[in-house]
Amino acid sequence: MKTILRRRPSAAMVVAIVALIMGASGTAVAASKLISGDKLIKKHSLSGNRLRNHTITGRQINMSKLGTVPSANVANSANNANFASHAGSADTANNLGGQPASSYLTTGNRIGTNGVIKEAASPPGSGTVTLFSTGPFTVTMTCINSGSGPALTLYGKSTENGSDLNGTLNVPANTSTDLGSNVDIAATTTPKTQNDVNIDFEAPSGASAVLIGATGVNSLGTDCWASWSGIR
Repeated sequence: MKTILRRRPSAAMVVAIVALIMGASGTAVAASKLISGDKLIKKHSLSGNRLRNHTITGRQINMSKLGTVPSANVANSANNANFASHAGSADTANNLGGQPASSYLTTGNRIGTNGVIKEAASPPGSGTVTLFSTGPFTVTMTCINSGSGPALTLYGKSTENGSDLNGTLNVPANTSTDLGSNVDIAATTTPKTQNDVNIDFEAPSGASAVLIGATGVNSLGTDCWASWSGIR
């Protein structure tokens, strides 16, 4: 053993040792130059659970390339619902300067009675009053009393032949037509009304009128009354 340790290394051994040392140090230098991040990691090879929690910030994220997350869509819907709710509240509160929407119709579009039209009962064959006229259409009301209390009847007519008067088709021109039991009130001695009633008229020329209103007897301090409002 002492003999082996005392022997001088050969030239080949020295060269081999030097080559080994240089090779090892060269690998370390090369490795240090390869540590550049992107070159060491294959694209799409890392899972999200390889990142430390709370380490990604807006600085690393291109916000302009992010889509809308599902919860944000829910929030957007909630905002729209709030707007709709506010609109409904405004409508309920008549938020139009304190006036109903009908107050903002132009004079040319508004039709109907000028408030409530009252009429005292008369003997049969009389007691007719004109409620309103619009285009070719005219609506009248009769209020008669034959001994059983006042009875109210509404009539409509058109200057155009073949008009539709509240569901009665092909009415001859200038012919008074009963507008129906939904607006008429039979003779009675007790108060009675027909509320929120719709009537509509159409003519061959294209003229039309749609109204909503009410009729009543033995109320509002009179025998018969009617109130109508609508558009044409």
